[in-house]
Amino acid sequence: MTKDPEKHLRRELLEALIDYKYLLNRGYKSRGALNLVTSRYLLTREERMLLYRCIHSDNDVTSIREKTVSEVRGRHLIIDGYNVLLTVAAAIEGLTLYLCDDGIVRDLRSAKIRNFSTPSIMNAIKLVKDAVDELRPSNVTLFLDKSVSMSAEHSKMIRMRSPQWEVILASKADTEVIASRGVIASSDYVILMKAKEIYDLAGSIVLRKFSNQIIDLLGYLKRNLNNPKN
Repeated sequence: MTKDPEKHLRRELLEALIDYKYLLNRGYKSRGALNLVTSRYLLTREERMLLYRCIHSDNDVTSIREKTVSEVRGRHLIIDGYNVLLTVAAAIEGLTLYLCDDGIVRDLRSAKIRNFSTPSIMNAIKLVKDAVDELRPSNVTLFLDKSVSMSAEHSKMIRMRSPQWEVILASKADTEVIASRGVIASSDYVILMKAKEIYDLAGSIVLRKFSNQIIDLLGYLKRNLNNPKN
């Protein structure tokens, strides 16, 4: 069972969630809206990152949710490698994750990859491989950022576990993922906005195996935007 934000997040952050979404819906750019609510509620860096990664305008939420599919059987699955693996690794390491307003599960790691442990990545590879086997796509292409430390070793491990997958070390993995034809597995906002079809592979794994580490922002916003508190 996922966690209730009202029991795990401070009141000021919960109010900031509502205000930030309101400002985005009014047409404010994310940076300006973030600056306003950060100043108003004295948000920490992590709390600011939570808003940035997990809260979007209603238009963007609708766009992402309309492109999200529930299965990929018989389809070409395109995996944004480190995005998916690091989300699952975060759960393995016991970190908190969030069910965001667009229905996608995300963690709060920074944009740059720092010091993740090889065992957690290897375990994440196994969980992802097992989940994909159950989904039965027609074929799988997984992209890894070539610049990431140990990416060559990770690609070898993935190929060893799933020799039928195409594993590509790319200079610009995000660009390659977006340009590929198929259902895209990623939680990256820029990729999701440009994708034609989306499957939240990491989220499906985490919701099934680590739901007690997920804070349900989606449910909270549904309750409180429809019935705002005084």
